[in-house]
Amino acid sequence: MEILFLGVGEACDSAHGNCSALVTTGTRRILLDCGFSVPHRFFRICEDPDCLDYVWISHFHGDHFFGLPLLLLRFWEMGRTRPLQLIGQEDIAQTTYTTLELAYPGFTEKLSFPLQFHIVQPGTSLQLDTLHLQATQTIHSQCNYGLLVDDGRHRLYYSGDGRPTQQVRQLVHGCDLALHEAFTLEDTMPSHGSVSGCLQLMREAKVKQLALIHLERTTRRDQQGAIEQFLLQQPGLFLPVDGDIVHLE
Repeated sequence: MEILFLGVGEACDSAHGNCSALVTTGTRRILLDCGFSVPHRFFRICEDPDCLDYVWISHFHGDHFFGLPLLLLRFWEMGRTRPLQLIGQEDIAQTTYTTLELAYPGFTEKLSFPLQFHIVQPGTSLQLDTLHLQATQTIHSQCNYGLLVDDGRHRLYYSGDGRPTQQVRQLVHGCDLALHEAFTLEDTMPSHGSVSGCLQLMREAKVKQLALIHLERTTRRDQQGAIEQFLLQQPGLFLPVDGDIVHLE
């Protein structure tokens, strides 16, 4: 399994793209979230209109979702005909079409490829080809689902936004890699994760590696020393930047 960090920043971070990762496992590729900065970064590395199989949307905040219309537009422009499968919450289809119509009125009728939608609810699972998917809700200002991706060899967790719950701890227990939101150093934001909270999650759930993503921009810039101290406390805890790649062997 290969994980390419397309972006690691929060919504207003001009130095880092919106949080998103492209996961390749076997011949399948899944894009984890698609905020407004993601399509340009995605198409820098992908010129094949059929290079993407699935898109996961954790929640409907703009920095995790508003890049979807441009992603679809570019695939159409490139001549894609193969279905694109979108995975998310119950309103994923309606919200996708509404957003697409706002971005490019009338474009939905021009799409040259079908959109197929899959809903994942907490406590249920979804099998797509070789991928086994499970979701759980986090503590966030909007309904946000963290996603566990299991390809039969490795288990990857992507938090989207929000603090972990006990259900998150159970879901991620022993997983190979977690990409987890860490907005602040400590738990000072009620609906956001933190570096200290991620460290605690990693230890309690025995997560092998954990990538800190979605750091608040001034925290990332002004508290590098404090962040480095957290990283030194736990092997496998790391702070990726846009373009980093992790291979799970």
